[in-house]
Amino acid sequence: MEIRKLTFEQAYKGIKRRIHFILQIFIESIKYLVAILCSIIFIKKNRSYWIISERGTDARDNGYHLFKFIRKNYPDIDIRYIISAKSADTDKVKNLGRVIKYRSFQHYLSMYNSSIKISTHIMGYSPNIDVFSLFDKLGIIKGKKVFLQHGVIKDNLFGLYNSNVKLDLFICSAKREYETVLENYGHPKGVVKCLGLPRFDNLNIIQPKKSILVMPTWRVWLKSLSSSEEFIESEYYKTYINLLANEELKRLLEKEDYNLVFYPHYEMQKYIDKFYSNNSRIGIASFNDYDVQELLNESAILITDYSSVFFDFAYMERPVVYYQFDSPKFIKNHYAQSYFDYSTDGFGPVVDNEKLLIQELSRLIVTNEGKIENKYLFRINKFFNLRDRGNCMRVFNAIKSLENTGVSDEQ
Repeated sequence: MEIRKLTFEQAYKGIKRRIHFILQIFIESIKYLVAILCSIIFIKKNRSYWIISERGTDARDNGYHLFKFIRKNYPDIDIRYIISAKSADTDKVKNLGRVIKYRSFQHYLSMYNSSIKISTHIMGYSPNIDVFSLFDKLGIIKGKKVFLQHGVIKDNLFGLYNSNVKLDLFICSAKREYETVLENYGHPKGVVKCLGLPRFDNLNIIQPKKSILVMPTWRVWLKSLSSSEEFIESEYYKTYINLLANEELKRLLEKEDYNLVFYPHYEMQKYIDKFYSNNSRIGIASFNDYDVQELLNESAILITDYSSVFFDFAYMERPVVYYQFDSPKFIKNHYAQSYFDYSTDGFGPVVDNEKLLIQELSRLIVTNEGKIENKYLFRINKFFNLRDRGNCMRVFNAIKSLENTGVSDEQ
C-alpha cells in the first residue's frame, strides 16, 4: 500500500509541475509579446546595448566581475546588469552602472532590444530560465548569446551540448576542459574559446588567514524536499553536522589557532538555519552575509566534495581536501563523469569518511604547515594554461569581436 501511495504522490506532483510550467509558458509568452510589440511601435532606434547577469538574484560570480571590469575600463560601453531589487548585491551593482530590475517590464524589453546577452548560467539574463530556454530553442530570442560559465566544466554536461543550447560564445578556462567541450559538445567553429573565467582576476589578491573553508555542493535528491525535517534526516545533513561537532577537529583548530567556515551551496542555503556549532572557532556562513570570492581569498585550506569551486582554490595554489562520503550515489544521480578523475587529476587527497578527513587535515596543517604538496602543484600547473590577470580582458575582447563581426576572433 505504501508503494502505491508514493507512486500516486509522485504522479500527482509530476502533473502539477507540468500544469504549472504550461501556465508559465502562457504568461511569459504574453509578457514577451507585449514587450516585442512595444519595442517595434515605440522604440524606433536600435540601442544595441548589452545585458549581463548571473541568475537575476546575485552579483558575485563571473558576471559581476566582468561587469565591474567593463564599467571601470570601458565606461562608454552601454551595458546593464539585471538583478532583483531584493538581492543583497543590488547596491554594489548600482554603484558601478545601470541596473535593470529582474522580471520588470524593462527586463522583458531588454530581452528583445539588447544586441549582446551575457550570463554565467544558460538564459541567466532572462526573466524565466526554463521558459526562455524553450523560446530560444524555437529561435525567437534575438541577439548574440555569451556563456561565461559558473565554473570549470569537469563532468559531461549534456545540457550544454549544441543540440540543447545555441550559443555564440562559450567560455572555457583550462586546456583539457576546452578540448573536451570543443570535441564533444558539437558547437559551431569559433564558438568555444579558452579565455579564462573573469572572476579568476580577483583571486589571490590578499594573504589568506588561518582559516579552513568547508564548501560542499548540492544534492539533487535534496532539492525538492517537502519539509526541513526530511532534510535533517538526510545523510548529507548528518555528515556535516557531525563534522562541525567533531572533538578532534575542535582540538586541532584550538591547538593550531585555525578557524573554520561552513558555507553550503546556493541550493542548500535554504536549510542554513539548521546548521550550528557551539565552537567559537567555527562559523556558519549564509549566502546573504558572505561573499564566496571573499571567503576563497581569505581561506588557507578548502574542504569540498565535488564542487568545481576547488578549481578556484587550485588556481591560487592552495591545498584542497575532497570529502566524498556519498560518491556512488552522487555519481549515479548527478553528472556523468568526463575527463576529470579525482584520484589521478585532483589537486588534493580524496577521503570518504570523517576519521580520514580529520587525519588528512591534521597532516596538512601540522606536518605540511598548511602548504600544498608538490605533486598537486604539478597537476595544477599542468591543468591551467592561463595563469594571469588577463581573463576579463580576453573575454571582453572576444565579445567586442563578436559584436563587430558576428564571430569571435579572440582565442
